[in-house]
Amino acid sequence: MNLAIDIGNTYVKAGWFENSQLVDIQPKTSLEKLSSQISRNRPEQVIVSSVSAHTQPLRELVPGSTRFVILDSSTPLPFRNSYHSPTTLGTDRIAAVAGAYERFPNRNLLVIDAGTCVTYDLLTDKGYYLGGSISPGLRMRWQAMHTFTARLPLVSVESPEESSNISFIGQNTEAGLKSGGLIGMAAEIDQIIRRYADKFAALQVVTCGGDIKFLHPWLFSDHTYVPELVLIGLNSIVQYESL
Repeated sequence: MNLAIDIGNTYVKAGWFENSQLVDIQPKTSLEKLSSQISRNRPEQVIVSSVSAHTQPLRELVPGSTRFVILDSSTPLPFRNSYHSPTTLGTDRIAAVAGAYERFPNRNLLVIDAGTCVTYDLLTDKGYYLGGSISPGLRMRWQAMHTFTARLPLVSVESPEESSNISFIGQNTEAGLKSGGLIGMAAEIDQIIRRYADKFAALQVVTCGGDIKFLHPWLFSDHTYVPELVLIGLNSIVQYESL
């Protein structure tokens, strides 16, 4: 078995794979829980993507017989990385692109990850990763409006049902903030998809990230939601590297 671990800005996620098949997932885990699982399952390979934490404590949990890979700019990939500053590229972005490539090979792919930030990444049908863009995530937008003004309250949306019932025309300040943050972000995503689709034929849009479930009622563009895209990509990378 392989173990893929995604250490993000908010959560640690882990997925267990048999070859390319995801057989178990922990969407919110910890080093303590992973330690017991690693001892019990003894994976053949472990791959880690980390955007916010040191990986040394995790490395110490892995038996010496297990191949341990920390995804970085030197890790071999199943596609060509044409990013001009590969050492600054978030490994979660690369893993998400690898996951989309695993699911939809030889396609023009736009990968959108709606998490702490929203990232947009383009992989061509010739297998070239070109880069993309980064914008504030949903909570970051609401937090910024609250922080950088004197009187605007901090708002949030707690469920997809609440999201779908937001009024486009906010009739009070809280409703206006929710509409502007959520529906405005969905409009941004739709417009960016449209611009990429104008340039890249038969574009396949693949989405992931925890905020997609809130955005979905307000997105007009076709997209395929793959919640475990980063973990799938990590596993595909470690399998590719071991060939």
